[in-house]
Amino acid sequence: MHKLIAAASLLALAACSTNPFEPPAPDLPPTGPIAYTCADGTQLMVDYQGAEARVAIIGGPSMVLPSAGENYYSNGRYAVRGAGANAQWEVGRAAPVSCRGG
Repeated sequence: MHKLIAAASLLALAACSTNPFEPPAPDLPPTGPIAYTCADGTQLMVDYQGAEARVAIIGGPSMVLPSAGENYYSNGRYAVRGAGANAQWEVGRAAPVSCRGG
């Protein structure tokens, strides 16, 4: 019983924790392109349009990624996962990179 109470307490604390050094996520428009800055320095403009995401890599190529699942768009080489203020960018077999919209 004590283990259950301890686990529930830890979950409650984790749900309430925030990083005081991280600025709050900005309010994003419900439609239109979102500018993302990724942890590796990549900058993206992503316009989610139903069954596809139109992606422009700043200083690089542009592409249309078809839907490959809920909030996941991929053409097999490039992929973006998420929507709104937080997303992940994937290139090939490299680990996904976290991105913040703003």
